[in-house]
Amino acid sequence: MKRIEPEQIGDLMRMMIQESGMAGRLDECRAVELWPRVIGERIAGLTSRPKVSCGVMIIYVSSAPLRHELTMNATGIINALNGAIGKEVIKSIRFM
Repeated sequence: MKRIEPEQIGDLMRMMIQESGMAGRLDECRAVELWPRVIGERIAGLTSRPKVSCGVMIIYVSSAPLRHELTMNATGIINALNGAIGKEVIKSIRFM
């Protein structure tokens, strides 16, 4: 039997995630996790926990003026989230 060189467990897990196609979903989960840090704890407290599916982040906001303000700044928020993640994960945001 041929001996195989040892590999780091982190490297093996990264390969498994890439091969299984889970990398995109994990990036979306990372965007949800970063929401309070990017938008700020105070505003994040006024929104519900965001959901991300197929690059679209959906956030429920109970205040119409806040929803309008966030909608006006959506491009900047998308850029900040993608910058924090390190790649383009969020393509659009919908405030409901």
